[in-house]
Amino acid sequence: MAQRNPGTKLELGWISKVYVNRPEVVRHAEQIKKWRTVKGNWQAAWLLKAVTCIDLTTLSGDDTPSSIHRLCFKAKHPIREDLLKALDMHDKGITVGAVCVYPARVTDAVNALKAAGCNIPVASVAAGFPSGQTPLEIKLAEIKLAVQYGAREIDIVISRTLVLTGQWEGLYEEIRQCREACGEAHMKTILSTGELGSLANVYKASMIAMMAGSDFIKTSTGKEVENATFPVGVVMMRAIKEFYWQTGYKIFYHVTGSYPLQHDLAMA
Repeated sequence: MAQRNPGTKLELGWISKVYVNRPEVVRHAEQIKKWRTVKGNWQAAWLLKAVTCIDLTTLSGDDTPSSIHRLCFKAKHPIREDLLKALDMHDKGITVGAVCVYPARVTDAVNALKAAGCNIPVASVAAGFPSGQTPLEIKLAEIKLAVQYGAREIDIVISRTLVLTGQWEGLYEEIRQCREACGEAHMKTILSTGELGSLANVYKASMIAMMAGSDFIKTSTGKEVENATFPVGVVMMRAIKEFYWQTGYKIFYHVTGSYPLQHDLAMA
């Protein structure tokens, strides 16, 4: 993975000047959908690459040690062996990117992956997932516990209230403290874009999250009515590009939601 994002100071002047031309964003998003996809071996190669970027996830109330064990087996063997052999990729160690669970199941996942002899990182949701409606002190304690249990990636979720009421300093400070609580664990910041009200807010929240030290910005929890969309993806990627131009730090983009079409995998 690229160099960690140390964060920057809060630049409210940058945020206050934001304007998003929604019709143009929608037009560009529609153009992306019409792009020709690669075929044959190139298509297979990119689909395999997409698999290695997936966080294989279970966030259910009925998760148990045995269900986590099965998930971890799937994480190590995400594609049937006969298909990998047909592609001559059976010896390339194709696995998913991470296994994502609730904090209470982190130890189960760490132990299962260790027993399987693989180094797939365990990611844990935290910080009041999925609503974000939790006092900051509890959010920070949950993050620290997940890291203590062995999580190497932490998926926090922002307080949408801070975005909808324009409390940008408060949002920056909350994310900054979460980043500090993560220690050496990488931090993904879930924006819950379907609940932010506008594309301008999506851009502003993306930029604030990166300024506060996020290593990834992520569209959604997967539990909102509206998850990732192409226009949201366009706006978030533009924010990532402009942050890189200003700071030199590369931030990763993570999509959450249901993607039945192959061409959508290019966004993962």
